[in-house]
Amino acid sequence: MAFLLFAALIVSSCGTKEQSKTGKARISYNCAANAVEIKHLQGEIPSFADSTGVEITLQPFTGQEKLYAMIAAGQPPDIFYTNNVLRDRLAAEGRLLDMRSLSAGDPFVGRLWPDVYRQGFSADSGLYSVGNWNFTAGVYYNKDLFDKAGLQYPDTSWTWKDLLAAARRIAAEKNAGGEPEHYGLFIPSHFVEIFELMNGASTQERSLFLNLSEASLEVYRQYLTLMNDRLMPDLRRMQAMGMQASQLLQTGKVAMLVESVPHQVLFETLTIRWGVAPVPRFGIRPVRCFRSESGGLSISSQTENPQAAWKALKWIIAGASIYQPNPVLRDADFVSGWEARYPQLVGSGFREVWQRSLKYPAGDPRFFVRFSSWTSASILERLQPLLDKLWARETTVEALAASQSEINRAARTELDRLIQRGGLGKEFITAIKEQLLQAAREPQR
Repeated sequence: MAFLLFAALIVSSCGTKEQSKTGKARISYNCAANAVEIKHLQGEIPSFADSTGVEITLQPFTGQEKLYAMIAAGQPPDIFYTNNVLRDRLAAEGRLLDMRSLSAGDPFVGRLWPDVYRQGFSADSGLYSVGNWNFTAGVYYNKDLFDKAGLQYPDTSWTWKDLLAAARRIAAEKNAGGEPEHYGLFIPSHFVEIFELMNGASTQERSLFLNLSEASLEVYRQYLTLMNDRLMPDLRRMQAMGMQASQLLQTGKVAMLVESVPHQVLFETLTIRWGVAPVPRFGIRPVRCFRSESGGLSISSQTENPQAAWKALKWIIAGASIYQPNPVLRDADFVSGWEARYPQLVGSGFREVWQRSLKYPAGDPRFFVRFSSWTSASILERLQPLLDKLWARETTVEALAASQSEINRAARTELDRLIQRGGLGKEFITAIKEQLLQAAREPQR
């Protein structure tokens, strides 16, 4: 059950682990089921094999259950993606290779941004993943609709109040049915949490329990207000229309869209005049930018050739051209590289949004990676249905807040069972107990 929650973040492949007919070490890699990526990788793998003696085999993602079955059967791929939640569980069960000895003294480590490297460590101080990509978020906007409404384009100084004012101005024009001719904006529900950062909410990473502060609850109220005031399309109507978020911006249904930065699909499909601005902060609160440093590439503890797997992992991150320039590498000019690939990014605000996220990084508050590996499944299977009801306006923010005690009791029960059941490394059990003691000292909702 726990593994199903992470299906959106796992990519898988398989391949034989014996030596190839050429005598090269063969390493299987969980590549994404993306035809463009696969084509690029297949074209470059032979050259990598000739220069290193390591041959990488690929197989596209065929399902989360298959990956889990392969791991459980002791036949996992050599390299595969894990988010922090899944990684800690697999590491505690002894299924991942600790890469500390492999990485010691390797110049590659110095090329990684410090936060990217730090995120790869688990409670036993083992290095079980290396970040292979990250992104931030921004507000994409339709310049023509801003011009039509007589609005200035947003910049790095704008606030939530400014965003609301722009949305109200744009949504003021109504059609014959009384609906806005153009909605002010659209924020996908999976991005609501990043606004908690900008409202000063505390979102501790790998938390054992759910603790929604008043700053978080205020963001949820504001999100509901967007729909109640018809500044944003109703989520249920969005689902009924079957439109992608990018289509809303392209067709003029909305004037602003919160999405990831960079976003290759938007860059390649938008034909309107557009720009992108940072996610606005609330009032004078400190700037705290979302950064998706919440996962990376892991090596199976069952790999027959750790050194070859390490070489392959490094090449995937820092050598494969499809992923370059890679934002996890601090010696790569990521912004200029993307501007060269997509000239429309020059002057769009892309550079400012990215540099701001580097200056004010605040981690990844999204719920599917916010909680610990030990309690995430228990919390989310209770929290997500409540959030769905809240966004459908079938319950209240107050009711959601009141549910925290029950959700946390279930999480504590799961922790007790986990400790009693055993099967985890001693250091991980010790870390869980220390977290429980710390949580007992803090007020819980």
